[in-house]
Amino acid sequence: MAIYKHSQSVLTLSGYELSAFDESADSISIAPVGDEGAYTIGASGRGVFVATGNESGVLTVKLLQHSRDNKFLSEQFAAQRNNLKNFVPIEMYFKDTLNGDEFIGTRGFFTTPPTFARGTAHNIMTWVISFEKAQFKLEQGLYN
Repeated sequence: MAIYKHSQSVLTLSGYELSAFDESADSISIAPVGDEGAYTIGASGRGVFVATGNESGVLTVKLLQHSRDNKFLSEQFAAQRNNLKNFVPIEMYFKDTLNGDEFIGTRGFFTTPPTFARGTAHNIMTWVISFEKAQFKLEQGLYN
């Protein structure tokens, strides 16, 4: 048996803790970019594996549109867009405090600006940040 409680996970970007996540199953998504390598099999049936060296990753986070967290990311995005030379790349830390999983991202930049929407229901803002290096540490999980 495994358990998870979203409010007991921590996501920080450059030391700022985010907490205004929407209620979707993927309000935080951290994924590697590309394959680890390529395995080519020759006519003889023998193969060669070539590692890519790509350790990058992408964070996708969905926040409530009217939140302090959204304001923080909006200000960071503006800082990157308006003065890239002085922009300090984003550092990410995520921890599932119940199960022990950890993810660390270094040297991150916004790659996809969020879409702004208005209508008859509350909307979310989806932020996408790519990291030069993403480290994944998965644990067995509580009660397993």
